[in-house]
Amino acid sequence: MAVACVSRMSRRGFLAAGAGLGVAATSVAAGVRGGMLLTPGQPGRLLPSAAPPPPAFRTPLPIPAVLAPLRSDAEADYYEIVQCETDLAILPGLRTPAWTYGGSFPGPTIRARAGRKSVVRHRNELPHPVVVHLHGGHTPADSDGYPMDVILPRGATAVPSAHHGGHGAPPIAHAVSHGERDYHYPNNQRAATLWYHDHRHGFTGPAVWRGLAGFHLITDDEEAALPLPTGERDIPLLIADRSFAEDGSFAYPQADPALRVAGVTDAYMNGVLGDVVLVNGAPWPRLEVDPLRYRFRLLNGSNARRYRLALDPPPPGGGGLAQIGSDGGLLERPVTHDTVDLSPGERVDLVVDFARYRPGTRVRLRNEFGAGRTAEVMRFDLTGPAGRDDTAVPERLTRIAALDPSTAVAVRTFHFQLREHGWAINGRLYAPGEPLARPKLGTVEIWRFLTDFHHPVHVHLDPFQVIGRNNRAPGRFDAGWKDTVDLRPAEAVEVAVRFTDYPGPFMLHCHNLEHEDMAMMADFVTE
Repeated sequence: MAVACVSRMSRRGFLAAGAGLGVAATSVAAGVRGGMLLTPGQPGRLLPSAAPPPPAFRTPLPIPAVLAPLRSDAEADYYEIVQCETDLAILPGLRTPAWTYGGSFPGPTIRARAGRKSVVRHRNELPHPVVVHLHGGHTPADSDGYPMDVILPRGATAVPSAHHGGHGAPPIAHAVSHGERDYHYPNNQRAATLWYHDHRHGFTGPAVWRGLAGFHLITDDEEAALPLPTGERDIPLLIADRSFAEDGSFAYPQADPALRVAGVTDAYMNGVLGDVVLVNGAPWPRLEVDPLRYRFRLLNGSNARRYRLALDPPPPGGGGLAQIGSDGGLLERPVTHDTVDLSPGERVDLVVDFARYRPGTRVRLRNEFGAGRTAEVMRFDLTGPAGRDDTAVPERLTRIAALDPSTAVAVRTFHFQLREHGWAINGRLYAPGEPLARPKLGTVEIWRFLTDFHHPVHVHLDPFQVIGRNNRAPGRFDAGWKDTVDLRPAEAVEVAVRFTDYPGPFMLHCHNLEHEDMAMMADFVTE
């Protein structure tokens, strides 16, 4: 069924060069430090809330509703989501006008089966054009959410006049839909935690900040056969920081509040950080758990904030976070961590065994990259007696066929850097329709990413495998199939990628949404 709206309407030489970027990055940082807050663990600048923050751990954790299809046939399930303005109760005693999928933030969760198509009709009842991107989806180009494939508001007849104020090419209409659009998702991919969000050229940051994000979860027979926690103990967690005005509305430093000019004010060019941490739309919530294993699908849905997540207190012996999956699905084997890093757009699947704690323990999920209130995320309260747990984390989860770098038919370099008028890739601000690469379908390529500041790099269409970081092995959180990789200042990363099935234009961009809106994107065209 539809969710209705409520309320209102050389490889070694390249990798070694990563260290050499340090001098250049330091120089650039010195030139922009007056307008940005740059810290070792965190890009961006804090936007303080005018409304007082609520007490932590008072609000029960909301679980996004699972969307039922309007109808089904032999090949597909058909859904409808209405994008609309809704007043949400986030802060005590205040209402927050939000842009929502179906009246909630996060939007409703779609649970899909691998190999079975989902057709999602999005109706736009918002006052501005929208675009929907299924992040992590192996999706044909006409349903991928190309930034100019806009859905106009219902009743609108033309794309509104807009420009980028010097931060890139003006938006152009690519494939305009009037009022609604059907997105076709084949789901021909491994079980994985995906998410859908707005992707309109130049205005992704304010749209996601206002609430346009939701989960799309794919399952398959292989995953279903594993003894992992399921049902009420398989919980998606969208972590996102936000700031609030005195009246409870979302505060955001848009250059033009009327959304005619893309991008934020200059002080926030390096990213907007909120001072209230929301999990599934609730500030610092709590979740009552039994002393059993739980699966948590963590998504960093923040515009710019990075997280280093840890359990406090850790369980006896440590290693309380058992990672079983990454952006593109299951790892070959579980990896235990005391902390897990997440940059914007990344996902990580974890299993936490609360039987390792004494009954009655209150376990906080903390953010070691945060300070003050942003160092807290949520709390787990152990209730109930210990019982039988028929779940487990197997020693082997799946088999992943490694892409062989020696078979690569091309090596491409993408340099993410600050330029005079915005954030650029290979010295170019985003130019729609001017691809930086034309990879051949079915072939392996090596893509090299170099950075000046923090840049979480996201590639559309197919996941990749990280094969090197700074002339060394991949990092702790680079295992498995990835579609977003966190690059720290002056880093160099190599990935192996193979695009399949779908020709057409796709996107490569930074997933710091302020960087993305200020032109740190590029087209590539698969052929």
